Amino acid sequence: MTRRLLTALVAATFGSLASAQGAGMPPTSSLETREEAASMVDRIGVQVDPSLTFTDERGYPFQLQQVFPGQMPVVLLLGYYSCPAMCGQVLEAAFDALSEVDLQPGTDYRILNVSIDPKETPAIARDRKLKFLPKLAKTGGDDAWRVLVGDAENIRQLTETVGFHYYWSDVTNQFAHPPALIFLTPQGKVSRVIVNTWFDAGDVRLALVEASEGTLGSFWDQVRLNCLTFDPRTNSYSLTAMTLMRIGGAITVVVLAAMIGIMLRRERRRTSHPTASDQPTPASPRAASSNSGAIA
Repeated sequence: MTRRLLTALVAATFGSLASAQGAGMPPTSSLETREEAASMVDRIGVQVDPSLTFTDERGYPFQLQQVFPGQMPVVLLLGYYSCPAMCGQVLEAAFDALSEVDLQPGTDYRILNVSIDPKETPAIARDRKLKFLPKLAKTGGDDAWRVLVGDAENIRQLTETVGFHYYWSDVTNQFAHPPALIFLTPQGKVSRVIVNTWFDAGDVRLALVEASEGTLGSFWDQVRLNCLTFDPRTNSYSLTAMTLMRIGGAITVVVLAAMIGIMLRRERRRTSHPTASDQPTPASPRAASSNSGAIA
């Protein structure tokens, strides 16, 4: 009976967990869609075209097939190099976060900058790299980071694929675009997007581990990814109410299993080693003689 009770309790607990998660619960790869013209839209899981061709800061042709498919995830930054303010701020914030992460460019991940301005040249890209490379406090950054320019069609295809919406403003005389870090898998699929002008190193690390598809990170990184959910409203990994319910349900199962296991052990001990109170009490000699006399 105790075993049947254990089975029923475990089944009921997991059943409540499944119903709590719900069929309509969005996956961790969800990205909140925004309606503004300069915004990021949800393209999680979409594959970029490896045949797209650009020119790097050295003046060499650069096809995306040089990195996709590859062996490591890619951090993609879109913007333009003559941007008066935000693009430099985003790039510096990204390098600050990457400098704090214990993963190495060129060994664990690669970085791609792509200009959204088709008028920019490799010389402008080279100046951009020379200015910002010292801000990446990592060895191997020079080879791992490519700064690209391209024609309007290749730029359009790439930005539309990853959901990067931008436009030229005649009022401000500059491009309006979202500040974003786009994380791509080694196969070139959009894995995560963090939209901000400041980036937490812990979130950047988890995004890289997530994009690596299991090739990077420790056991605890995987535990954190299983326990945390990316919140597109705060652009960070955090515990949600649903995650807390799942953890609470798992703890409940463990506690119930432990309690019922203790009950089973005690029951087996009583069965194999009966106590004195469980043994029949022998009749006393006087009672026995009385009983025999009464029979006679």
